[in-house]
Amino acid sequence: MLRKAVTQYGVIEGVPCGDPRITAFKGVPFAKPPVGELRWRAPQPPEPWQGVLRADRFAPMSVHNHPGLNMTDFYTKELNPTAYEYTMSEDCLYLNIYTPAKTAGDKLPVLYYIHGGGFSAGYSYEVEFDGERVARNDVIFVSVGYRLNVMGFFAHEELNDEPGQGNFGLLDQLAGMRWVRDNIAAFGGDPERITICGQSAGGMAVTCHLHSPVSKGAFDGAIIMSSGGLRSPRGRVGMIGWHTLEQAQAVGAQLLQALGVQSVAQARELPADVVVQTGFGRLPGAMMPWTPTVDGWFLKEDTRQAVMNGRIHDVPVMIGTCLGESLPNFAAPHLSFSGNLNTLNGFVDSVRANYGEYADRVLALCDTSSEEAYRRFIADVPSFGAFYNGTMSFARRMAQVGHPVYTYLFDHDIPGGDHAGSFHGSDMWFVFDSLGHSWRPFEGKHYDLARQVSSYWANFVKTGDPNGADRIGKPLPVWEKYTQEDDFVLCFQECPRRFEDPHREINDFMQRYCLEQLE
Repeated sequence: MLRKAVTQYGVIEGVPCGDPRITAFKGVPFAKPPVGELRWRAPQPPEPWQGVLRADRFAPMSVHNHPGLNMTDFYTKELNPTAYEYTMSEDCLYLNIYTPAKTAGDKLPVLYYIHGGGFSAGYSYEVEFDGERVARNDVIFVSVGYRLNVMGFFAHEELNDEPGQGNFGLLDQLAGMRWVRDNIAAFGGDPERITICGQSAGGMAVTCHLHSPVSKGAFDGAIIMSSGGLRSPRGRVGMIGWHTLEQAQAVGAQLLQALGVQSVAQARELPADVVVQTGFGRLPGAMMPWTPTVDGWFLKEDTRQAVMNGRIHDVPVMIGTCLGESLPNFAAPHLSFSGNLNTLNGFVDSVRANYGEYADRVLALCDTSSEEAYRRFIADVPSFGAFYNGTMSFARRMAQVGHPVYTYLFDHDIPGGDHAGSFHGSDMWFVFDSLGHSWRPFEGKHYDLARQVSSYWANFVKTGDPNGADRIGKPLPVWEKYTQEDDFVLCFQECPRRFEDPHREINDFMQRYCLEQLE
């Protein structure tokens, strides 16, 4: 098997995985450590090394609130049960590469994964990610570490000569892609078949790369998981967009004031944990205070404008969401629409405040005959929640401009006794075929579904089309493209099947409304 790779910067030696046919290269440097004078600058190429670099352990995660310390927290138990064991550092720009290649000439396709965490948390080797299982599908898996929160998304007028201010975390991701493009052949990979994939904020990042002129040509396909797509309407004003450069720089000025320094140079001298902890909450009222910026270079326009104008790179796209994360019991009001979903009267008042002249049409499509009927209705209609409406609106717009797109909905059975449903992130156990890493009592049907789901993803990485056979050679149910003529959505329940929307009329109206507000 291929245990050593000769890169442009030196020789790297990996280690066999549990399946010895897979080699893991952990903690591969793709840029200089962004510390000191390189804090809040675009990533720089790494220094070459002498001898053989032993890539046998994960590198530190980007500095943020350390996950895994609150054992009563839902996501600590779910995704971060051992996170407290890992270190944090500004020195965090590393890749993890899992390859099944036997030789450097195998030319295998690459899945390049960007982790989520609201752009402020997360890391590239969370327990649900399983590069070894992905690699068993004859795909090379790469996960990337990038700067988070204030370290990755800071902007200030003193940085006007610095390309990419407000988007350093996205530039890190791009630098990793370019490193992979230039070096993956040494690991048995095909530099012309790189698919980027991300979940939650990672999916939002993928969408940014899909329309960034700087990212064009760095990848060949895109998978967007649970990012909201166009993101759901907030009242009548449309979408929640990225910061303008002026807004981001104003937040940066607030940060320097809170740090008690007079310049960016002085802020670079402060300890990273002091800067990060001070930086949390610097944008009052925002759920994610440090997010991408329309800086005029890396991002020339907001994602919603790019999608509506059809300015998306010409690569195939998969996009989807989990049903449970799209329902009101998951969504905070600012993720759906401003108002109160808890009572019938509150809902009616909120619809009238949000939809104005359209309010009567919206209410006519809702069951408001009684409090009990309303509760049943709102618990079963995803369009008033966080992600479903924006995801399907994205797909609808892609179909309108003739862009190839495949759309899915996870509505799978999640065991465990806590009635969690298909919560935000639950699909990752299936995409990575990593059910054995979870505390949940998954059984045979779940493992069957995980084999199918992970095979769809692998097929898409290989060909730009998810259809074909699964890992053991069984034909997968057909997954049609989403088009104007056929709004096909593949639903993952006990087995993949076409989604037959029981609330098609209201969901269709909400998507049309969403797009009309952006025209």
